[in-house]
Amino acid sequence: MQSFALDGRTAIVTGGLGLVGRGIVTELAECGANVIVADVDSAAWGHARKGFDEAGLTVAFDEMDVSKSATLQDSVAAFDRAHEPVIWVNAAYPRTSDWGDGVETVTSESWSRNVDMQMNSACILASEAARHLAARGGGSIINIASIYGVVSPDFAVYDGLEMTTPPAYAAIKGGIIAYTRYLAGYWGGQGVRVNVVCPGGVFADQPKSFVAAYEARTPLGRMADPEDIAGPVAFLASDAARYMTGATLMVDGGWTAR
Repeated sequence: MQSFALDGRTAIVTGGLGLVGRGIVTELAECGANVIVADVDSAAWGHARKGFDEAGLTVAFDEMDVSKSATLQDSVAAFDRAHEPVIWVNAAYPRTSDWGDGVETVTSESWSRNVDMQMNSACILASEAARHLAARGGGSIINIASIYGVVSPDFAVYDGLEMTTPPAYAAIKGGIIAYTRYLAGYWGGQGVRVNVVCPGGVFADQPKSFVAAYEARTPLGRMADPEDIAGPVAFLASDAARYMTGATLMVDGGWTAR
């Protein structure tokens, strides 16, 4: 259907070389968008670019470090001047080296730094992108949050493992969801749609016992692939979602249905 097409539209994807980000970049490009990867890892771009080129996808790269909050306003302005995007996706996932500590061991310094790098950066980027999109007649912003911004983790899936979901993760993702609604209400009258996608667990070679427990807890019986998240993002970017703003779209294989 034509309403799902993104032909001729320019999209910025922060964290576009990450696991989920790259899936989103590929999906948007396959739908016809001209995609700009905004990522800190310029070295990884060389390998990724070859894959995009071989697939015949229109993808470019512009270096951006979302963890440097003081530069974000100027960075968004520069992206807007250079590319005039109508789609902006916040998929970056910066984190500290001690990310993954549990609630009883996480330090206040780590908590604050991760909130700044993840939640604050995503909110600043979305806010600045919305301001520029509104000045040019509108567009679509999609933030990436998590089911754990909506519901509590099921800690049973981590039984017997050293890994857990970091406590700051819930606060970060919940904050992104709330701010998405705020921006949707503020900018809706100027044609800017702001929505948030909440993925369930994405398979990334986690321990076998975790994967088995997670899949047993999920009605569709498996963890997500990046492509599972990318499709809904492309939908929200398109005219097919033209009457959607402020929505929290659960993409979790039914995890939150129980």
